[in-house]
Parts: sequence; structure tokens; C-alpha cells
Amino acid sequence: MTMQSALLSTYGPDVQTWRRGEAFPEWLKVRLVGSVNPNGTFLMRTHSGNRRVHRNDLVLLMADEPFVGTHEEAELWIEQQRINVRQSTNAGAIAGPGKSLMKPLVTRKRAKALVKRRTYPPVQGTPPSIEWIAVCDLMVDETYQRSIASGPSQSLIATIASRWDWRLCMPLAVSRRDVGRCVIDGQHRLAAAKLRGDIPHLPCSVATYNGPADEALMFVAANRARRAINRLDDFHAALVAGDEDALEIRRVVEGAGLKVSRKTGSQSWLPGEVAFTSSIQKVAFRHGEELAQSALAAIARAFPNQVLTVGAALFLALTKIMILPPFKIERERLFATLRTRSMVQWGDIIRTTKGNDARAAAIKQTMLDEYVRHASEELDRLAA
Repeated sequence: MTMQSALLSTYGPDVQTWRRGEAFPEWLKVRLVGSVNPNGTFLMRTHSGNRRVHRNDLVLLMADEPFVGTHEEAELWIEQQRINVRQSTNAGAIAGPGKSLMKPLVTRKRAKALVKRRTYPPVQGTPPSIEWIAVCDLMVDETYQRSIASGPSQSLIATIASRWDWRLCMPLAVSRRDVGRCVIDGQHRLAAAKLRGDIPHLPCSVATYNGPADEALMFVAANRARRAINRLDDFHAALVAGDEDALEIRRVVEGAGLKVSRKTGSQSWLPGEVAFTSSIQKVAFRHGEELAQSALAAIARAFPNQVLTVGAALFLALTKIMILPPFKIERERLFATLRTRSMVQWGDIIRTTKGNDARAAAIKQTMLDEYVRHASEELDRLAA
């Protein structure tokens, strides 16, 4: 059975599919944003915004609605789409207002049934033991461990040592060797404890491995599986902690009539949400809250019902002009240039441009061109 026939037997003929290695069908070509990156990923336009398609993703199309994700996620999505279609078809036969809202799109029972169908490979390894081990008894195998002699590593070790907090000291991943205990994950914490000199023992999750090669595989797996905290998650955590900088940024954003999103992907944003807190913070701290809030308020007024997919580039372009104007600029006239294009049209200007500074520079130049053109037209009208 070919991949295509297997997919058709799984999802049915009403679902169109695309997998890595196949030529782009027409329905996917028209949804491409820009070109395919060297690593094989690309952007696809969906009804909720642009979506990044990664190397192992499955791409589906059903009822003119595209989907990107895994096979397991696809089952739930297809079921929901089919229910949507059925409800839309039968809407005229439903008596009384609000009847179609009485049942969820995917029932809890149906969702559980779909989840139960998933199969997983056998569990590997044996359960570890949690032990407190003396710092002097822990060793590091330098044949596969990263070097901690670099400046960034030494800085991290010094920071951990100076701010040691037991609540942040997760158990180190340790291999049970015949000649001792070898640290697989937690080398920086071990070095910080040794640097302090007043921490005799560390909590360790000790497991048995089949030699250094098996340990090295686990070292790679542990480091690749980490999901680094992004700036937006960091901002919201700082907000809950009462961080003054985070509170100030929220005040600036909400004062402009916007709110900070909880999600990083633009496909999940709602109109009026922003996620570029780092850019806002830099401008507000260096050039004042008033300037940052003015630019944000102009964006809010110009695109009241649109998802701010290129809001960061627009914000940086506006503030660059306001901070260092190339000629005498009237702010309201400058802000009016935002309304000459929709958010999608502004995005088209920088579709193939990479990097925040380059994207902001491209929009900045377009804004200045529009500003000059509108000013010239106004002068012509006055002269007439």
C-alpha cells in the first residue's frame, strides 16, 4: 500500500493530504508564504494566520480549511471538521435559537476513544533510585560531556553558586557505575556546589546504563528534549512575581488599548494582542513610556479588528522614525500612514525579509514614502 492510499484509507476521500517528499499540490501552492527554507520548513497561510510546517508534519485540507500536525492530532481535527460540516448542513432543521450550541464539537467520550487508539513503544530502562550523594563522590566523563571552561559556563556556575536555592535544585541524572557515580545531566549544578564548599550532598536520580556510549545517548536525548523558556513565558512569570519591569510593560501596553498575548504563535493571537514585549521594553526604557505607548496606540487605532501579525515590525519602524526623524514629522500624519494598508498588506512588504531590523527598515522606508506622498497631495490640494 502506498503512502497516499494509506492516508486515504485512514482519513477518507474528502480529505486531501500532503507529506514530505511529495510535490506540492495546487491547494498547497496557493497557501505557501515565501519559499521553502534550507532546512525544509516553510510557512503556510491558514484562516487563523501563517503556520510553520516542520519536516515531520502532516498537512491536510478539508472543507477549504488546512491543518498541520501529527497523525494523532489529525484524527481529532478531522472529527471536529466533520461535526462542523454536519452541524452547518443541519442548521436549518434545528428549531429554536442556540440549539447548535448545546453539544460540544467533539464530545469528551469521542475524544477519549480517539486517544485510546494511540499506541506507544515499550518503556525503556528501569526505574531510577533517588539518592543523596556526596559531592566528592560524583564524577564527570569528559569524553561526551560539554566543556564548562568557557566564559558563559563559568558565568552560569557563578550565578548558580551565588543564588543557590534548594527549590531550584532538581535531582541530577546520574549513572550507576562499578567505579562510582557519573553525572549525565547536572554538571553546572555540581560545579556550583563545589565552588561554594558548603553543600556536601546533592539529590540524584541514579539509573543503570550499558556503559559510556549508553550514557552519551541519554546525555544527547536529555539536552535535545529541553524546551527553553521563551521571552513571552518569562514575561508572564515575571508579571505574576510582581516584577516592576514587567508591570511597567503591561501598563504601557494596556494604556494603548492592547493586551499582551499568552501565546507565542501568531496563528493563536486575537485582535488587539501583542507578543513583542522585549521590543516594547527596550523602547520604553531607552526613550520613555510615552513614545512607546503612542506607537502602540496608533497601531491599535489603525487595526482594531485585525490580528497584529507584523505588529513588532510596525512598532519598531514607527518608533525608529519618532526617535530619529529624517525630517520634520507630524505624528498624527505619520500614524495615518498605517491605515493605508491592511495588516496582511504590510506583511506582504516584508514577506521575504529576514531579521527584525531588516523588516523594520523595510516598513520604515515604505512609511516615509507614504508620508511624503500624502503630504505632497495635500499641498497640491491647498494650492488648487
